[in-house]
Amino acid sequence: MIEKIMSEVTDECVITSLGYISREVYRAKDRSKNMYILGGMSCALAFGLGLAYSRPDLRVKVISGEGATLMGLNTVALYDHLNLPNIKHYILDNDCYASTGGQKTCPFNVSDRHIVIKCGKTSDAPRIPLTCQQIKERFIESICLKKK
Repeated sequence: MIEKIMSEVTDECVITSLGYISREVYRAKDRSKNMYILGGMSCALAFGLGLAYSRPDLRVKVISGEGATLMGLNTVALYDHLNLPNIKHYILDNDCYASTGGQKTCPFNVSDRHIVIKCGKTSDAPRIPLTCQQIKERFIESICLKKK
């Protein structure tokens, strides 16, 4: 399948997920417009979306596995929401996390055992009156084991 996808590539940027997919794309058609995301499982689609969004003049193809896709479902939702015309996402489904030992993946469909809560656009939740630095310092202080 990768050979077929890559045989149709002309000037597109190709972003690949880690492991076997990156290695297969490298073998099939290594080129300077390929970006091999070797160490970041579920990052390929996010990287591709950022590129496609910021550079509408480029055409982008993202090739990832279902395991990586499952680990980044928020990016799948963003992909659908943005509906950018200059990006295609290919998901290669082999029913397992092949690069990490062949552990079985779960299906993509969501069962009725999940609870979906609809939320409105407004909320009366208060803003946090701390800066990012204050939050960081407070958190670090609270988790450090210091003798007083």
